[in-house]
Amino acid sequence: MKRNLLLVLVLSLFVILTGCSNPNEVIDDKTAQQIAEESFEKWYGIDSYDMDLSMDMKMSVSSETVDISIDGQATVFQNPIKMKMVMDTMIPGMDQTMQITQYMVEEGQIVTIYQQLDGQWYKTVIDDPAMSQMMQMDPRENMELFMNNLVQAEIVGEEKVGERDTYKIDLLASGEIFNQVLEDMTDESLGLNSEMFSKDIFSKIGDMKYTVWIDKNTLETVKCYMDLTDNMRNLGSAMAEDQDSPEELKEVFSNMEMSMEYSVYNHNQAQDFTIPEEAKNAKEIPMN
Repeated sequence: MKRNLLLVLVLSLFVILTGCSNPNEVIDDKTAQQIAEESFEKWYGIDSYDMDLSMDMKMSVSSETVDISIDGQATVFQNPIKMKMVMDTMIPGMDQTMQITQYMVEEGQIVTIYQQLDGQWYKTVIDDPAMSQMMQMDPRENMELFMNNLVQAEIVGEEKVGERDTYKIDLLASGEIFNQVLEDMTDESLGLNSEMFSKDIFSKIGDMKYTVWIDKNTLETVKCYMDLTDNMRNLGSAMAEDQDSPEELKEVFSNMEMSMEYSVYNHNQAQDFTIPEEAKNAKEIPMN
């Protein structure tokens, strides 16, 4: 079960960090696609930023409904990767919110993750070529992957987000984007079974809708939202038709509801941070 949830989270976060037909509207001689592309290019070109994020997941497992909600704040430095994230998580079966603090640091070919849970620090060192390659991928390559699979871009309105005047743009990317995700995630060293999530199954996941709010004056990405419910249920339907798919996974994906939203601010102005000594001295937990 934990691996199944991890797969969904990793898949979703990959899509967050990455992220053609003629749009319905052209503003200032730029199409919706061009505005989005310039905004992503600007985002991936900055050194640091802060981010608020939330994720909601609901699924039924053995006739029991499981609700998971995550609200958090993150500070991200992009080259090399250095990230701090504080998350408040509602875990099924618990009456109170659990806070998780996590640091991630990239040093050469090694990625180290420090995590505080229930007052206890843990450390995981990832010295793995496949994982390192994923971590060191230029975000512009992810943007190119997303844009190459873009099938529709449309400016659907103009909205105020905080003090910013923004374009609200709907982007629709072909489900083919997940084939590349699958190739990256099913490497044996990442612990995922390529037979469990075959290209045939992923080909039925459907197109992905991604809504972005972009500052009209600076073209900075301000907010993003995606609802992956239909994609997850399409995945469940495809697995239901495959006799080799685990029954537990069929049930998890067939009724899943999943959405996420995040806001980006302090572009190039994020405050630096240091990793606590107690985290550095924490007991190391093996990756596998």
